[in-house]
Amino acid sequence: MKHVIPKIIFSLVVLLFWNCKQKPGTEKPKEVETVKEEKAIVLVPAAMIELGKFADIVISDKSDINQFIDFKHIETNQLVTAIDMNEAVSLYKKMMKREKATSLPIFEIKNTDDVILLIQGGGFGGPIWAKVFVDRNTLEIKKIAFEHFAETDGYGAAMTQSPFADGFIGTKINLDKNTFTLKKNMESRIDDGVIIDGISGATMTSESAIEMVNEGLKKYKGYLRP
Repeated sequence: MKHVIPKIIFSLVVLLFWNCKQKPGTEKPKEVETVKEEKAIVLVPAAMIELGKFADIVISDKSDINQFIDFKHIETNQLVTAIDMNEAVSLYKKMMKREKATSLPIFEIKNTDDVILLIQGGGFGGPIWAKVFVDRNTLEIKKIAFEHFAETDGYGAAMTQSPFADGFIGTKINLDKNTFTLKKNMESRIDDGVIIDGISGATMTSESAIEMVNEGLKKYKGYLRP
């Protein structure tokens, strides 16, 4: 009997200890992992950073582009509608190719009358295109930058240089007639537009660039003169 009682007491102590361990609320709460939702960052493509630089706007790949620019496009029927950045950039990139654009992107600089318009054409060596910075109110060309795919170095490629581009700046766009004419084509008439000095040794490229500006800007008539 003496040996039985200690065993009973020991069993009761063990049982009591186990019950205490299993009481609700005595377990250590599990750590809950909190997942922080981060706002998705839409990186600004290089083409938009380039356009921002052209318009003297400092844009990085992490900028909120919608704070600076409104995106639109104009169709061949002159209908203008709003689009998003990705669609505008896609239209811009298409203009660097041989295919004829049927929808043209418009980049409006917020809180100003300024807008970037894109035009395209064909040069001596392939596609040519240009960015044109325009005052929508006065129709003045404030800045222009020509680009090309394969014009000849030292000749047609000089279209990208300021001596040629500067001749277009400060002119009011004529949406009904040609705004510019090449100097060699200028006769005694005074209604052929502003005279542009051609690129030395690159008459074909010069003519193509001037025709591109004249005809390209007319395609925005429904936007510039609604």
